[in-house]
Amino acid sequence: MSKLYGQKWFGIAPRFNPGEGETIVEPPGEGYGFWAGAPSAIFDYEGGKFYLSYRRRWPLYEGRGGECCVAESEDGVNFKTIWTAKKEDFGANSIEGSSIIRDPSGEWRLYISFEVAKAYDRNPPTWRVSLMQADSPENFRPELERPVMDGPMFGFTFVKDPSVYIMGGEYWAFTSVGIPDQGGGVVEGEDIRQMGRGSSALITSPDGIHFNKARVVLGPSGEDSSMDCFQARITSILYLPPVWSVFYDAARHRADGYDEFCCLAVTRDFVNFSRLSLREPWVKSPHASGCIRYLDALMVEGEIHYFYEYARADRSHELRHNKVVIG
Repeated sequence: MSKLYGQKWFGIAPRFNPGEGETIVEPPGEGYGFWAGAPSAIFDYEGGKFYLSYRRRWPLYEGRGGECCVAESEDGVNFKTIWTAKKEDFGANSIEGSSIIRDPSGEWRLYISFEVAKAYDRNPPTWRVSLMQADSPENFRPELERPVMDGPMFGFTFVKDPSVYIMGGEYWAFTSVGIPDQGGGVVEGEDIRQMGRGSSALITSPDGIHFNKARVVLGPSGEDSSMDCFQARITSILYLPPVWSVFYDAARHRADGYDEFCCLAVTRDFVNFSRLSLREPWVKSPHASGCIRYLDALMVEGEIHYFYEYARADRSHELRHNKVVIG
């Protein structure tokens, strides 16, 4: 970053060319609704390998999110899948995003979100986040998953797509949440405005198991012409002093609900955000809708590795990797 400092540029996330990225995982089919993506990556210094969780999804008429996978790699590009679970293993209608970490004790954790198939513990069938713990990523066991975040815990309608970090020993989970309608219903003669589909909440825990506090940190902007007037889903954060770069999936309206756009905001305190992509995406695919979503940014030894879901010309999505050297 020293070259930028000489120009009085600070804390700027380096943009990359999505079309020049390497394909890591192909979609399970051709056409709209066939997606490989929702990545979460870490680098394990002890073993010297990258680990990546991702999901494979089929169109609505073929079952939606059907598989969650974990893969390993020595270079961040060539991955070998070492663990797979299907939605039936969780009693789920659809598997959504997940987040993989290795906690300071050495234990591996996979926070996986899915839409439960039926009501449980007096909670409605909606999206929740569950946790699996193991001594190695190959040993995650779906039958031992346990819910750690769901909507009723905090008054949300759903909780999904976690991105989990350890901040000073506290576990921070950025999640996509639904906000209940606080209005009084339809009033005759009044214009009815669309409600946002998803906001981002920060849910915290002292141990990564008992999540006990939540607050909404980033929601739809409410500006009719902005990229994020309908949805703002945080997918990744990256510290570039003196600010945090916050990558999020934005949608302008319901039609963008499955083809969101990668946008960028910056913050110093996760209370006040400056949105830098109100008029156009931060990066976009040259194909189809231009969708790039679920971007995960990982800093490893002076290089930023970007993992992202990328729209192809046939409207399917593949999982890609791109790397930018900081210097």
